[in-house]
Amino acid sequence: MNDTAKKWEEMTWQEKREVRFKRWLNPPDVKFVSPEAERLYKERVTRFIKAIKLEEPDRVPVMLPHGNFPAYWGGATFRTIMYDYKKGHEIWKKYMEEFGDMDTFNGPAFIPSGKISEVIASKTQKLPGLGLPEDASMYQFVEGEYMKADEYDAYMMDATDYNIRVMMPRTSDFFKSFAKLPPLRMSIGNPWVAALADPEIRQTFQSLMDLSDEYIKWRTAGMEINNYIRSHGYPSLFGGGPLLGAPFDHFADVLRGTHGIVMDMYRQPEKLHEAMESQLKLVTSQIKNFPMMSSPVCIMPLHKGDDTFMSDAQFEEYYWPTLRAVFLAMIDEGLVPMPFAEGKYNNRLKQIADTPRSGVVWWFDQTDMAEAKRILGDVCCIVGNVPTSIMMTGNVEQITVTCRKLIEDCAPGGGYILGGGASIDKGKIENLRAMMAAAKEYGVSKK
Repeated sequence: MNDTAKKWEEMTWQEKREVRFKRWLNPPDVKFVSPEAERLYKERVTRFIKAIKLEEPDRVPVMLPHGNFPAYWGGATFRTIMYDYKKGHEIWKKYMEEFGDMDTFNGPAFIPSGKISEVIASKTQKLPGLGLPEDASMYQFVEGEYMKADEYDAYMMDATDYNIRVMMPRTSDFFKSFAKLPPLRMSIGNPWVAALADPEIRQTFQSLMDLSDEYIKWRTAGMEINNYIRSHGYPSLFGGGPLLGAPFDHFADVLRGTHGIVMDMYRQPEKLHEAMESQLKLVTSQIKNFPMMSSPVCIMPLHKGDDTFMSDAQFEEYYWPTLRAVFLAMIDEGLVPMPFAEGKYNNRLKQIADTPRSGVVWWFDQTDMAEAKRILGDVCCIVGNVPTSIMMTGNVEQITVTCRKLIEDCAPGGGYILGGGASIDKGKIENLRAMMAAAKEYGVSKK
């Protein structure tokens, strides 16, 4: 940065975002296999940037709902890829080459290491062969009241200490010994030597160290396939940010569960509000130090904010204020929040319109897209929502008709990305091809 350039803290959020967009367009760590691959990469990223900025790109960009479909296309399963990282690498390469033109593509998503998951068995998650049938195509979250109703104060006093000494032992027997650790916030000097004198605690740490080589293999495999994909001209739309979700969901999903959080909304609303504000402070401090990623777009799955979970008044009181504050903190750092509104958000559209113009990208699952365009079209880019049921069991004609209608309703004026309501696994490659073809036929700018 030269002497006349602005310091980061002096930039507007739009200027910060342009810095991040420029890095997305010109990734310093990608070595393209050819000038053609580099040209296509920039062409694809430009489509997304224009859509985010509510401009009309050369054609509607597409976010194909690949998910882990390539594994099944390649004759493997979710469980196969959990254990055979190299096989996953080979299948994703072949799939990319077979499919051809895509606006964005990534390696295996949310597939953990099977060997590590076996050792560190979690009570909050079931996996194929580890709590689920071996042929299951996805993991399953196991909800529960892992944090008790009277433990909000303990959590807010020191979330790290609470997670290590309370939550981890409760949610995995592997970490049972951590319940014997002293309060970390009270530690003076070096408490770890004394702690490791306990044979159970020592064994837990030894087991973690024994797993570190396997973790490196798993992480390296993921990095290798994604680097390979980027080098061939396919960008990632998502740069990071799953931990930057709604503060309400943080407690409703991970800690209190649906039953617990509903009881808290009625029995101790003040404490819930206090906890969400505390969580908001932790999240915003993380955002202030957010690194430069492969993309500034941060996906944020939203689980408990849909129309069927709470009333409009409850959404306005419990869900939206702290979520909006997270959005604003991200936008101020040049990031692009991309909330994935799982379920239906038809009743929420007017409420969620209160954000800076082009600051947020809303990805809808089952929301009325024509209505979303009418209300949000001048405010933010919208994504969605080819039904997963049609993608998995429908035919090419159904996909084409659905995509054409979505493009006609949502694309005029820019600010639209054609996408699925959710990712698929055991689907049909011809349906994915039909979705891409529909964008090329019906989504071309009329300029």
